[in-house]
Order: sequence, then structure tokens, then C-alpha cells
Amino acid sequence: MKKLCLFLGALLLFQPQAFAYEEYGMYANFKRVGFDLGTSKVENYQEYAKSPNIAINQNTQGVLKGVFDFAFEYEQPAYRWDNAIYAEYGKSRIYGNRGRKKYVENADTLKLSSEYVYKIWDFTNKSELGPFANIAYNTEFTSDTGTPRLKLGSSMQGIKLINGAYGITDFHLAMVEELDFTYADTNTKTAWQIGFTYKNQLSEKYRFELESYYRDYLGYSHYEGTDFRYEFFAIAKLNIMFSKRFFAEPYLSYFRAEDREHNKAGSNLMFGVAVAYTDVIKLF
Repeated sequence: MKKLCLFLGALLLFQPQAFAYEEYGMYANFKRVGFDLGTSKVENYQEYAKSPNIAINQNTQGVLKGVFDFAFEYEQPAYRWDNAIYAEYGKSRIYGNRGRKKYVENADTLKLSSEYVYKIWDFTNKSELGPFANIAYNTEFTSDTGTPRLKLGSSMQGIKLINGAYGITDFHLAMVEELDFTYADTNTKTAWQIGFTYKNQLSEKYRFELESYYRDYLGYSHYEGTDFRYEFFAIAKLNIMFSKRFFAEPYLSYFRAEDREHNKAGSNLMFGVAVAYTDVIKLF
């Protein structure tokens, strides 16, 4: 935790850059509509073969997926209300593995979320801070590896900084409640989470972004071996704009988690390039 605080403090030393909307209103934000191509290295996938988390339950090397990331964002002086949908799906071909499918899913996610932030404190750098609440539902389109199809509802409450202008454009600290419908016996889980988004506009065409979160689970309603004790995710991206609406984005991501029935963590290190469409439309 001390290292994380020092890292966040170092990021705050960058020159101010505003990423907030200039006018209040409703926006349709096409964050990313496109394709990702990359490769991943998965550690300890044998131990996590029964896990419903597709990032660590198989040794998939090639990654080709389509991504749709969209939100309706309603910005007002006293609050912000976002409703978002995120979907990705992809398959890869496995060579030289007898008895296994030739094609396996390496990406399969559908997430619906709604978030409300009440702005209490305003700062001179245009950032705003206040309590927030988020509800979300995560699932998969199909179950490809013989594991149960992921079905997860969650709520998050805490404090959040938005529209930050000193590099950290988003920061939150929250308690999380999960309602896991993946197995026949519904499991309720409690966790705490910290996360942030950092952006640095290097030039008109280039922008560096870093996103990360850490979640630590505190309690469960009953024992399920595949439940995580903790999970960590980070992704670094270099956004290269070809035009006003199209970009390429080399990225490096890392996911790590440890479940309750193993003493070693599973991890996924991925490098890839995204090509996508992006646009923001002011509706009113």
C-alpha cells in the first residue's frame, strides 16, 4: 500500500491537463469499437482450469477479439450519472493439443453498469470529489471451457474523484458487495477496492493512459474453492490518433488473482495492439 501511495503521489506532479466535458449535458461516448490483436502468457493455468475466469483458466497464446465499449454520460454541476455497456468476444486456435478443441475462447465478457457520483468538493484543478454508488452485472455469452457460465451481480459504494486535471483523472476507494450466481448455491462476497485512471496528453496525436485496481475479499457467505482471495489488474496504453475518430493503441496488461483452494496465484500477461473507432456526441 505504501508503494502504491508513493506512485500515485509521483503521478500528481505532472502538469495539469483537463479531460472533463466543457459543457454540462448528456453525451453518447463511443469509447472503443474495434478489434484487439495480441499474445498472452498465462501462469499456473493448470491449477485454475475449473475457474470461471477466462483470463487464467487456459494457456491461450493468441488473442483476437472484438470490443464494444459505450456509455451514456450525464454531467451536471452537482452530480454525474453514467450508464455503460462493455462487451468483448474472441477465439484463438490451439495447435498440437490432442483431445482439446481446435478453437477456444480467449475473451468473452458482457458487462452492464450504472454509476452515480455526487459532487461535494471542487478543486482549483477542476477535479471533483464525492460519494458514489455503482451497480453492475457481469456475464459471458457462452461457456467454452467446461466451467460454469459466469453470472455476477455487484454493487460498489465509496468515495470517488472524477474529471481530474493532474494526470489522475479518476480515483476511487470503495466497499464491494458481490452476488455470485455462477454456481447453484448463490454466494455473497464482500471486498474493498482501490483504483485509478491516469492520462497524459503527450501531444495532439499521442496520449498515454494507465488504469489499475486492486480488490481484496474480506468475507463470503459460504465456501467455494474458485472464489478469489484478491485480484489485481493494470493496463498501460499508448493512444495514437490516425484521425479525429480512429486510433491504434499498443497496450500491455497484467491480471493476477489467487483463489481460496490454491496457494499460488494465476496470472495473465498480455501484449497487443487495438484498432478502433471512438467518438463523443453531445445529445443535449
